[in-house]
Amino acid sequence: MKTLTHTTTTTMVAATLAILLAACTIHVDDKDKETKKVDIQTPLADLKVDTSAAATDNGIPIYPGATPRPEENGDNHRANVNIAAMGFGLKVIASEYDTPDSPEKVKAFYLDKLKKWGNVLECRGTEGGDNTDVHMGDDGGDQKLTCKDSKGEGWELKVGTSHNQHLVAVKPDGGGTRFGTVFIQIHGKESTL
Repeated sequence: MKTLTHTTTTTMVAATLAILLAACTIHVDDKDKETKKVDIQTPLADLKVDTSAAATDNGIPIYPGATPRPEENGDNHRANVNIAAMGFGLKVIASEYDTPDSPEKVKAFYLDKLKKWGNVLECRGTEGGDNTDVHMGDDGGDQKLTCKDSKGEGWELKVGTSHNQHLVAVKPDGGGTRFGTVFIQIHGKESTL
């Protein structure tokens, strides 16, 4: 999950920041210690990041008894990132959790819960690989999701298409399970976020 949230989110934020800093307005809402919001607006693009618990509800149910992954080194393991530019938009809503239950039990729960969005693709491995089908730029349109070769333990369960997907990454963590839920939506010239 760390690969997904950091790679996808960090790459998009870093690439966009260069454009955004040319002529921008920055608003940081830090009145509430639990709510961390950043809103950057430029003539070319907007970037909004919200790490509050309310903003990171991505529609995927939380495994019963799971707890949000504790904050580590300033990373609270949840984010709602929206990037809107001329003819392009990206929304990523991700959260990470811990449970003392086995990875197999968590996987079985999510195989059932993700069915409401379509056929669930079960990919082996989450660590050291990039299983997500997030395509930036002109990739020929919305694509069917596939599994990529991956190393590591656990599974990535995903449903949807490359431009509109729900996914859950599940992996062992000590005597329990670490898992993350992610919603990814990409819009091209035909629509905006």
